[in-house]
Amino acid sequence: MVLSTQTRPSATTLGTPPTTPVAGAPERPGARWFRRVKGTDIDHAVAFFSEGYDLRSPVVRRTSRHTPWDFSGVGDERMSLRTARAAVDFRGACRTDDEFHVVWLRSGSTSFSHRGEHVDLQPGVPVVLPIGDTWEMHHRDISLNIVQLDRRFVTALTGDPDFAFEPLQRPSTEGVRVWQDVVRRNSSTWLDRGTELSTVARRDIAESFARAALTAFPRREVWRASVDGTGPEHERLRRALEFVHAHAAEAIGTPEIASAAGLSPRGLQQSLRRHLDQTPGELLRQVRLDGAHAELRRADRDEVSVAEIARAWGFGHLGRFSAAYRVRFGELPSESLRSRG
Repeated sequence: MVLSTQTRPSATTLGTPPTTPVAGAPERPGARWFRRVKGTDIDHAVAFFSEGYDLRSPVVRRTSRHTPWDFSGVGDERMSLRTARAAVDFRGACRTDDEFHVVWLRSGSTSFSHRGEHVDLQPGVPVVLPIGDTWEMHHRDISLNIVQLDRRFVTALTGDPDFAFEPLQRPSTEGVRVWQDVVRRNSSTWLDRGTELSTVARRDIAESFARAALTAFPRREVWRASVDGTGPEHERLRRALEFVHAHAAEAIGTPEIASAAGLSPRGLQQSLRRHLDQTPGELLRQVRLDGAHAELRRADRDEVSVAEIARAWGFGHLGRFSAAYRVRFGELPSESLRSRG
């Protein structure tokens, strides 16, 4: 039953089946749930959207005499497709921990900010919102499409329990095409209440969306989460880390890293010691070891040698490389290379 009301919506969890019987709940465990709520009362809208997004410090301003808002969604335990509309100027902060959210703008204007990163959405171009952290938003007279993907479902597909997307990064042109294609092929079937979907069919559609997201959006690098904070020093340190990860296989050192970060060599040393308890040399060696490890695991032992990969990552002394590698990964480089066969 689709709920459409001009009064305060009944309590339900946005994006997942409600835990108490209310309109819109699935009729049996695992079935799709259907939900639609609309109104004109700003306080009711804020209360409704607060339930699923841990909404914090909302500031809402009318942009016209009337303030219509609307939410509709269809989902199950793995994913949901949602549309949200609101004719208001809305600012606030949110946090989600258990769901990845892919969002794209249909009309109006919206922007998101997170840890110094700011993005203004472009119509039709999706981004993934941050997960496990607070982010800020500013909506004005918006119509948004949202795909929610259960975090455990996605991490199971990747085989990495710590997997996350790099938040607020626009996909490439090819990534946009891949995402739009999966939306076009599956949305009408998923949203149609008259179409009975088996458990297998629902899982196939959810996997299609999840794999499209994995193709379209960049994976979050673990090192980005190592710098916690939003001040100028944190931003310079992130630039240093980004430079090291992008250029570790090149002939770089403390002067180059410091220059890329906008710091003096001494300032870089102090910042790294304060926040990561590392020297620039230790950071560079760690990143190079990680790069060599990943390449050894991918390589064919009949086509490349440990010495060649070590040299490619800036290690001129094979014995010292092997010793440091074993300390970090618990095995010799040759063992990593052999495991490929």
